Amino acid sequence: MRFLKGIGLLLLILVRGCALWVMFPFAFVAWLLVHSWAQKASVRQALCWYHAHLLVLLLNGPFRPFFTADERPHFRDVPKMSAVEPHKIRLIGMDVVSLAG
Repeated sequence: MRFLKGIGLLLLILVRGCALWVMFPFAFVAWLLVHSWAQKASVRQALCWYHAHLLVLLLNGPFRPFFTADERPHFRDVPKMSAVEPHKIRLIGMDVVSLAG
């Protein structure tokens, strides 16, 4: 079971890396047009919110069989975007699953 979880985590990181190339420009444009004035969120908060929801989508969608129910996070509400605590993504010591939780 640990082997399958390791394979799932590796695949999750690869798919997430490719999806970020699409998600970041989309999130920036969405922040520019909506979130900057509607939710009073900073660009960093918006990017972190979209990144967390991308992980939730991937973990609850195609990578669901690799992770248990308590390891899969849930979606956050849009009005709470300005309350998101921005995180820094580090190369060493990064736990992808905990970023979305």
